[in-house]
This record gives sequence, structure tokens and C-alpha cells, in this order.
Amino acid sequence: MTKDTHKGLSRTRRTLLKGAAAGLMMAGSGARAAIANGSGKTLRFGVIGPARAPAAPTGYALDRGYLLRELAPLGFDNVRFDMFSNGPDLNEAFFSGTLDVGIYGDTPAVVARSQGLKARLIGFEEIGLAAWLLTPRGGVSSVKALEGKTVGVPLGSYIHRYLLGVLDGAGLTGRVRVVHMLGRDAGAALEHGSIGAYAAQSDLGPTLAAQGYPVIDKAAQHPELLGSSVIVASDKVLDQAPALPAAWNRARRDALADIKRDPAAYFDFHQRTSGIPIETVKISHPIANYPGDALPSSGIQLLDGVKRFLLDSRLIRHDFAVQQWQT
Repeated sequence: MTKDTHKGLSRTRRTLLKGAAAGLMMAGSGARAAIANGSGKTLRFGVIGPARAPAAPTGYALDRGYLLRELAPLGFDNVRFDMFSNGPDLNEAFFSGTLDVGIYGDTPAVVARSQGLKARLIGFEEIGLAAWLLTPRGGVSSVKALEGKTVGVPLGSYIHRYLLGVLDGAGLTGRVRVVHMLGRDAGAALEHGSIGAYAAQSDLGPTLAAQGYPVIDKAAQHPELLGSSVIVASDKVLDQAPALPAAWNRARRDALADIKRDPAAYFDFHQRTSGIPIETVKISHPIANYPGDALPSSGIQLLDGVKRFLLDSRLIRHDFAVQQWQT
């Protein structure tokens, strides 16, 4: 590894990990909601925005009452969700003890587990999340041409891991300036040419492409760099309610059965919840991405790949067995 490469990885590692120690200033502005009211316990779970409420099968299970139905026998009669701007913010809420369950990208989840977060993997929400690398109109036409340029990405996310993998494959580790940029700022940055490229999440990529920003790479071209959305529960809530994983996944399976019976109704729900056009939802979140099993082998293999990548890149220091992380 060259000196420049080591410096680039060191900077990236500091940025990737600092979300676990940062404050909750950004997270505190997220949307919150309480479902039902009563004298029982409230289950607190977090998801990644900017949607107004959770989508995907768990969001559908919440909307249709399946989740609360399954949680009620465990003593929960309220469900409160918090929307976070990215995975590191959600991790901080986990570390501070203000979340019971988190649904978010594999990369920040693996980082948190490596740092000692007392939580367990209880399921997968989605497997095969895409990422897109787009440039300004008239910008570079290949990944290799990004040398010396600035690329925006939500740091600490599965898209960040995808970008690092693509740059490494092109021999550009340490030769591209990678900066933190949330999706809400990507369009303006591309329009003004203030960045050489932007690595966009599955929802945003097709939207930016439809606006005329060229796509120079996709995660679909690198299956090992596809992302997944995992469901993680704190040890504390699992100690209080050991049956939570089974209850959660029953609710999710019932919602998935409804999705498969009436995809149009689900896509309409996802569009209303997220504000994303239905055609983009269909591209970004095909129903085939939603696993029926709680812990499918394909998802576990992806997590093993994420962990190996982060270890090899020195973005995490402490190894762990994925099989021992899961419930």
C-alpha cells in the first residue's frame, strides 16, 4: 500500500467511523410518530429518510397493523419511528440507547457491530440495493477519468462502500477526493459542476439519470458491491422480549404476502410514503429484493463480504463472526 493510499484510507476511516461518536443534532430533526396509544411499552425503531415514514415490507406491516398486532402480546402497545438522514446518525442513536430496533444499510451496521454495539441481527429488509455513479452533464465518461477530482457520497453508507470498491478496482484509491454529501444536495452540485461525480443511493440514482446526468457506473456491474438493508435489535430489548425477532418477522412476512398479492397497492403506498415516483420505486426496490426468510444465506454472504472489505481497507479494526451476530 502506498503512502498516499494509506493517508486516503486513514481519512476515510476517520470519517466513516465518526458517526458512532457524533452528536444527534441531525438525527433530532427527523420525523417522529407514535402508532396507537395505551399504557404498555413503546418500541422505538429507526429508519433512513428522507421518506415521511418507513416503506418496504416493515413499513407496510406497520401501516396495515400487522406489526403492532404481533408486538402487543410482548407488552408493546406503541410503535415510534425516527427518520435519520444516514446510517452513522442512526448508529449514534443506538449507542446512546434511544433506539430498540434499526433498519439501515449493511455498512454502518457492520461498523457499529465492530465497534461493540450491543445489538443483534434479526433480519434483512432488502437485499440487492443498487448504487449509481453519475457525473455532471459534459463531465468525465469513465471511472478512471475521476483521478484528481472530487466525488460526493453519503459517508458511512453502503453507497460509500460501493464507491470505495469501484475506485479501488480502477486503481484510484487515494487519488480521488471523497467528500460527504447527502442526496438532497447532489442535484445542485452536479448542475453547477462543483463535483466530478456523485455516488447515489438506489432511490436517487434513477431520478438523477432521468434529469440527464450521465451514469458512468452501477453497483449492478459489481454484484459484490450491492448493498442490503438489515434489521438490528438492541440486546436490551431482546432481553426484555426474546420473542421479538419471531414476532417482527411474522409481521413482515404477512406484509410481504400482501405485497405479492397486490403489487400495485404496495407501490402506491411506497410512492405516497417516500415521495418517489412509482416507476423509480419499481426500478430501485423490485419486490424480488425483499427476502421471505429472516436470515437468508445470500444476505449473510453479502454481510461477510462487507465485513471483509472494511477489514481489508482498515475501515474497521475488530473482526467478528456474522453467524454469532445473528439471532
